Amino acid sequence: MRKMQILLWADSASPEFFGSVLAELPQALLALRGLSRLQFNLADGDVDKAADKQIASGEPLFDVMCSFYVDGDADLDRAINLLAAYASKLAVYQVEAEEPLSNTRYPAAAGQRTPGFSQVALLRCPSFLSYEQWLGYWKNTHTQIAIDIQSTFRYVQNRVVSGLSQGGVAYQAIVEECFPEAAMTSAEAFYNAEGRPELCQQRMQQMMESCAKFIDFSEIDVLPTSEYCF
Repeated sequence: MRKMQILLWADSASPEFFGSVLAELPQALLALRGLSRLQFNLADGDVDKAADKQIASGEPLFDVMCSFYVDGDADLDRAINLLAAYASKLAVYQVEAEEPLSNTRYPAAAGQRTPGFSQVALLRCPSFLSYEQWLGYWKNTHTQIAIDIQSTFRYVQNRVVSGLSQGGVAYQAIVEECFPEAAMTSAEAFYNAEGRPELCQQRMQQMMESCAKFIDFSEIDVLPTSEYCF
C-alpha cells in the first residue's frame, strides 16, 4: 500500500467550495478501485481562530489536503483528475507514513469533523544538515519532544518519497498534529500547561530550540486545518 497526499489550491476558498469538497469528492474517490483510508484537511472557517499559527515561506498556502492509500492496481490517475477538477493548482506527493500518536482521545465518526484542529507542517531539509541527520533528528528526537510538551492528540509523520507533479515544492516531509479546540487561541492549552504560565514559557522555549536543530524557519510552511476522516 502506498500513501498519497495531494495539495489543492482553490480559485476561491469560499464556504461553498469547502462544502462541495466534502459533499461530492469522498463518495467519488472511495468508489474508485484500490483507494482507501481517505482523509481531507480543509483550511476552512472552522480554523479561523488559529490563523496566527500560519507560516508561509513563499507561495500561498494550500486550501485542501487530500490523503489516501492505494494498492498496486489502484486508479490513481482518475483520483488525481477528480481532485484537479476542484483546483486551480495541485501538487501530488507519495509518502511513507508512521503514526507515533493515534487519536484515541477525540475520535470522530467517519465523515465527521475531528474536534479541535489539525496543524499541517510542510518541512524541507535545511542546508546545515545532511538528509540523514535531518531525518534522524526529526523522527528519533523531535517527534517525542513535541508529543511530550504539547497537547497533541494525534501525530502523523509523512516522509516524502517522491513528488509526482511538477507544480509542487520539493518538501521532504508533511507532518499532521491534532490539537484540542482551546489550543487555537491559548498558548497554555497548546503546550498542555493551562494555568501554569511558567511551564508554558519553558515548553515554548524547549520547542523552539528543538525546531531550530532541524528546521530553517525561512523554509517551513504551517497551516491549521479541519480534519475529516472517511
